[in-house]
Parts: sequence; structure tokens; C-alpha cells
Amino acid sequence: MAADPLTVARPFRRDLLIVIGLAASPLVALGCSRFAYALLLPAMRSDLGWSFTTAGLMNTVNAVGYLVGALGTAWAAAKLGQRPAFVGSLVITVLALAATAASSSLEVLLAVRTILGIAGAGAFVLGGAITSTISRRHTPHRAAVLIGTYFAGGGVGIVASGLLVPAVFERLGPAGWPTGWLVLAVLAAVGTVAATIAAYAAPTTPAAAPGSRSFWVSGLGRLASGYLLFGAGYIGYMTFIIAMLTQVGLSPKEIAAFWVALGVAGAVSGQVWARLLRGARGGSAAAVLFVLLAVATGIPALTSATPALYASGVLFGLCFLSLVGAVTAAGRDAVEPADTTAALGMLTTVFALGQVIGPWFTGLLADRTGGQQWGLGVSAVVLLIGAVLCRLQPPRRIGHDPGAR
Repeated sequence: MAADPLTVARPFRRDLLIVIGLAASPLVALGCSRFAYALLLPAMRSDLGWSFTTAGLMNTVNAVGYLVGALGTAWAAAKLGQRPAFVGSLVITVLALAATAASSSLEVLLAVRTILGIAGAGAFVLGGAITSTISRRHTPHRAAVLIGTYFAGGGVGIVASGLLVPAVFERLGPAGWPTGWLVLAVLAAVGTVAATIAAYAAPTTPAAAPGSRSFWVSGLGRLASGYLLFGAGYIGYMTFIIAMLTQVGLSPKEIAAFWVALGVAGAVSGQVWARLLRGARGGSAAAVLFVLLAVATGIPALTSATPALYASGVLFGLCFLSLVGAVTAAGRDAVEPADTTAALGMLTTVFALGQVIGPWFTGLLADRTGGQQWGLGVSAVVLLIGAVLCRLQPPRRIGHDPGAR
């Protein structure tokens, strides 16, 4: 007998609402904590007298913290419980965002950026693990919608920061960067409340005992290698693109419009690529998005024409969050349910390793060459190599849990 459509739809609607709440986690961990730094970077460089290398170092230590957080996420979830570890990570992120406004000392800011990386990794990985657990209960199409919705939170965070932070600078000038961080902390606090409510309404992933799982989850080698290169390639763009737009003469309003357009593209990208993600096998969807992301990253290396730069931002926004979703889906489907958190932690770890290198190297090239073009060109090449590696990832397991709806 066929299932009543209403009986099937109601659990999906409930799960979708939960995932919408969980999407506040990437809003906080990515949109506010990681990516909004690009908006604040030109003002901080101007007010604090930083070189591009120093500016890149701020995101390098953030990535080091992200690496530490990724390595410890599965352990923390097993030790503290998945929900408390998730909520705790978000709360620490809010406090660290507020602390960023409290000092102009480079040493203090580096320490706070490191803490933001640690907490952001925990929030992002655990939110993704909870979402992956929910998505296993549904058909491939609905699973793709749920995962896309979760990662869209990062795009919403970019849009929100693009509307709020430039307004602060319009009123206060470059010296207003501490206020910008406080505004982000308030936004993150609101997101934390939403994500906490959702987390306690959601099922959680069965956790392994601390120390009972090895770091490397078998079967994900090519995917993980490609993801490492994604971390190295994309973060240079997200760190320095606003500085480049400032350097080539775009006005503050044009820059804000660019950032919002990138964020809107990121927020809708899950719907744009839903069919691609739904029909993907192995790393095939990730490979396609890698190539498009390489094109987006390479455009500013070749031209400073305003329409081309806007096209770059929109294409980048359409690809980078969905690429994370494509890798997450491939990793989820390649492991047993009990290994989901460990697999996502492993992928996030290699991703963080790439991010450690990317900002520092791109900043160093900018200081040596007087601009960001060379660094972005190298990033585009790195992303193309990542596309090849992901394409070589074996097809993922076909089928879902017996209870999938």
C-alpha cells in the first residue's frame, strides 16, 4: 500500500524547520567569524598599519585554530555530548567575536582569531553532523535540500555582514572596526539561540567513545586530498578580495553590493545545484564545482573590470558553499552512520590544513607583487588540481538507510 503523502510530508517539513535553525551555525561560524573578516580587513590594515602578510597571518592562525577544533570535535562530542559541544562552540564564538573589539594588540587579536577558529570548527562540524543524521532519513532529493539549506546559512551570514559592517564604517570610518566586530557578535548571539533550539529538537549522531576511532576514515583519500586543496585555494579569495576591490578603486557602496551579491548567491546555491548534488556519484559534483570555482577565482587575476569582478563574486558565491555541501554529502554516504562525525571531522581537518597555507601565502605574494592578482591566479590553479582529485574519488554508496522516506 502506498504511503499517505501527508504522512510522509509532515516529518520532512519538521526536519526542514530544524535544519533551517541549524543553518544559523554556518551563519555564525562562517558568515560572522571567518568571512566577515574580509570586510573589516581594509579598515584594520589602515588603522593598525598592517602589511598584507600580517593581514593574511590573522586568517592563518584562525585556520590553525580551525584545525585544532576539527581534530578535537569527535572527541568533544563523545566526551561532552553532541548537543552540549555544539552549543558550547557557538557560545565561545560569540564571546570571541566580542573580544576582538576589545584590543588593537596584534598578539591579542591573533589569540582571539585562533579561538574563533577552534570554536567555529566545532560548531560547523557538529551542526553538519546533526544535519547529516537528519538527511539520512529522507530520499536523495530531500537529503540534498536539507544539506543545501544547512550550508545556505553561511551565505545568509555573508549577506547580513555585508549589510551591517559597511554601515558601521560609513558612520564611523576605519577607526570603527571594533564596533563592526561588536555588531557581528550580536548577530552571532541571535544565531546561537536559533541553532540551540534546533539542536535540541533534532536527533543526534551515535558517538564513538573517545579514542576508539582513528583519525583517518578509510575510503575518503582522494576526496580528502581535493578538499585540502579547496581549503588552500578558496580562502585567499575570501580573505583578500575586498582589499583588492578597494585597491582597484571601487567605492564602499560598490564593495558592499559585491559582498551582498556573493552572499545571496551562496544562500541560493543549494537550490541551483540541487539536481547536480542529487545525481552525484563519488566526487563528481565536487569536481564540477571545483572547476567553476577556479574560473571565479581566476577572473580577478586577469582583469579589474567592474562587471567581470561582480561576475566573479556571484559565480564564487554560487559554488563555494555548495562545494562544501557536495564534499559533505560524498563523505557522509561513504561511511557508516556511527562514523559520520569522525568522517566530517577528518574532512574538516584536511580542509583546515589547506586554509593554514592559503592566507599567508596569498598575502606574501601580494606584498611581493604589490597586489593580489598573482595569489588569486595560483589559487585558481590549485583548485583545478583539486577538481581532478575529487573526480577520481570512487562512486559513493547507492541507497540510503532502510528507514529513508
